[in-house]
Amino acid sequence: MTIDNFENIVSLLCTITGLLYCVFKYVESPKFGYRLLLIYFLASFLSEYYWTIYSLTMGSYPNVSEFTAYLGWNIGYLILLIASYYIRPDEAKNTLHPLVFLPALVNVPQFLLYIQYGGILNNIWQVGTTTLTMIFCLQSIIYFYKGKTTTTEFPLFSVLVLIYLVLQYIMWTVSCYSWDGELSNPYLYCSILGAVTSIFFTYGVLRFYKIKDHGILTGSASELRFQVLVQTIISLVIIGICIIGLFIAFWVKKSLTNQNGVFKNEEQLIVCLFVISAVLIFLVLLLLNYFTTRYHSMIRSKKIINDLKRSKFSFYFTIIVTLTLMAFAVVYNNIGLYSASVISVYEDGDEAIKSTATELENYMTVASTTMRVAADSVSLMDKNGSSLEDIRNYLVDQTKIQAEQFDENFTGLYAYMNGEYLDGLMWVPPEGYDPTSRDWYKAVVEGQGETVIVPPYVDAQTGAVVITIGKNISYGESLPEGQLPNVVCLDVMVNHIEEIAKSVSIAGKGYGMVVNTDGFIVAHQDVSINGRNLKELYDHELLDTVLATRQGRTTAKIDGKECTLFIYPVMNQWYTIIVISNDELWDNTYSQLAVNIMVSVITFCLITFFYYIGYKNEILYGKKVEEMNIQVVSALATAIDAKDTYTNGHSSRVAEYAKMIAERAGLSQAEQDDIYMMGLLHDVGKIGIPDEVINKPSRLTAEEYKVIQRHPVIGSGILKSIKENPKLATGARWHHERYGGGGYPDGISGEDIPVEARIIAVADAYDAMTSRRSYRGIMPQEKVRSEIKLGMGTQFDPRFARVMLQMIDEDKSYTMREK
Repeated sequence: MTIDNFENIVSLLCTITGLLYCVFKYVESPKFGYRLLLIYFLASFLSEYYWTIYSLTMGSYPNVSEFTAYLGWNIGYLILLIASYYIRPDEAKNTLHPLVFLPALVNVPQFLLYIQYGGILNNIWQVGTTTLTMIFCLQSIIYFYKGKTTTTEFPLFSVLVLIYLVLQYIMWTVSCYSWDGELSNPYLYCSILGAVTSIFFTYGVLRFYKIKDHGILTGSASELRFQVLVQTIISLVIIGICIIGLFIAFWVKKSLTNQNGVFKNEEQLIVCLFVISAVLIFLVLLLLNYFTTRYHSMIRSKKIINDLKRSKFSFYFTIIVTLTLMAFAVVYNNIGLYSASVISVYEDGDEAIKSTATELENYMTVASTTMRVAADSVSLMDKNGSSLEDIRNYLVDQTKIQAEQFDENFTGLYAYMNGEYLDGLMWVPPEGYDPTSRDWYKAVVEGQGETVIVPPYVDAQTGAVVITIGKNISYGESLPEGQLPNVVCLDVMVNHIEEIAKSVSIAGKGYGMVVNTDGFIVAHQDVSINGRNLKELYDHELLDTVLATRQGRTTAKIDGKECTLFIYPVMNQWYTIIVISNDELWDNTYSQLAVNIMVSVITFCLITFFYYIGYKNEILYGKKVEEMNIQVVSALATAIDAKDTYTNGHSSRVAEYAKMIAERAGLSQAEQDDIYMMGLLHDVGKIGIPDEVINKPSRLTAEEYKVIQRHPVIGSGILKSIKENPKLATGARWHHERYGGGGYPDGISGEDIPVEARIIAVADAYDAMTSRRSYRGIMPQEKVRSEIKLGMGTQFDPRFARVMLQMIDEDKSYTMREK
């Protein structure tokens, strides 16, 4: 890895880290400052990502226009300008001091230097935006030191931005000069320090808002869990797309690189990386907008997901994320395994065919050398006046020696000398045998004195397939008129070549053959095919494929199966071939892939199983906690009711009635459960009311009635501190409000009264009328019904009052009352 690549990677990682940190804070509190920084980091990512990935992929910087190269960074400078203006105390905006204008004085000479090396428009933009930004930052810093008090906080964001821009200017300046080495160039160190500094921009904004808002309120556990969920999803999207983009870049490079290693189209890779960056930016903004809008809508409407739904969502989300990551890992690993297996199989095949061809070539070289020595000796004997009988005897002796000392498949030397056939095996040709008409003679004569390997043929003497190696020893000499050239030949049986063809394979798979350029099968694993032609066994296409390939790998359809052929030439006259069906070739590879996938599936199933067990245990634990909470709340409600001699069981009955009304009114199960809890605690404020007022047997005085009217406020004050369920305070505070107005403690009316409080108001009034009091007994059911009906629209919400009337009508035995 070069120093430039290291610097690019560090800058990109710092940008991604800063982006993730900013996303986290924006999800928690979507303030304007975080939104600006979010755009800044996304704009920086646009340039950093394609620049870094391209340099890693291609080993050089992209050849693009100045506008394209600096687009993201230039947008980032503009956003920093806006951020530095807004993220500072209002008083600092009016601060004027000579030092504020120092950046303008210093940067003008810098600008004059930069335009000598870069475009004027780009330099105007960068120097102009950064100079204004530095002025705004200095305003904040000078304001802090001039008007410093115990309450004035350090302008951390302005200081960080100023440091970052100073480092940028150092980078730009040193890049205008040459340096002895990369490590001695300050550009590297300033770039890394600047990138690290940018990570803390978000922390500077956080400090600014903590001061401005006098601290940050923490949300409930439900809110925090939702925030973590959103942060996790967006983080996975950012990191996932970055990784996928890297692999796509390498894939594009591989796809567009020709056999000579030349990359064809640089523009396609640049466009691809720009699209990936743009897609990531779009997805991040889309997800942020969706989740934050939904989240804060839920907060405003107080509809935070209940624990059961949240647990179920978390379970499915975790399973989906796990499956996605595992699928990605399996695909990536299998691609790597497949690629490695392909390379290994091809290397094995290439090595096998090359070693086979080398062995054959060595064997034929020995045969050629043997024949050439004999031919030279015969030529010398002829020139020295030796008789034909002497030459025949020499051939006979050499035939015996070669069979004994070299190879038994060297079946014999023979010659055509001065019009007579001489055979080293003492074979007597039949009458009319004319050696000059034979193919081997014609081929050797045409060889013009070179060693010739005659195409294989069926020997007339033995009936076996033989190879003739011969030499025209008369070439270049003047012959008497009518005399044909003298030749010396050696016959080699294909037995050893057949053994080589039988033994050749790739890890015991496939079969080998040796063919010549005419398609004649010299040797085959199936000996019955020896001597036949590829054209008659298969078709012309197979031989054409072999001849076109000459050396290497190719594919062909043989006997209806897709096969891979490994081909290597032998002495430019033969071809050794290994044929293996693709099913057989990739059998081990597919088995390894299948095992890898099965192991991954089993692992995923085990993870899912254990996580499901944990999920069920969490649900069970949650239900137990919920039951315990209800029991605790019920016990508290009983204790509250015990304060009032005449309201024993009142809170639990109100809770039951309220839940029944909510169910009939079509509210969700979660809302019904919430209303039940609110009903149990609607009178918790009576804890703060003196016993003598609550249990006074006679009519309350005006002053005592005011004391009683305090219990909703007291109750809501107690319950609103429960952050896990802030809605509990709703029923306690507003259950004495009247639908037509005139209730207490806030005097609100109609739809302004929370729906839970309107339901509890009906249930509370109903139980008050169907319970005993010190001054009366349980009211008759018909009287209760008429009172509820009379209060519709004035005291009660008509919608819920009608539900209560329906419940009364169905209660024929009048069981809904104090026992």
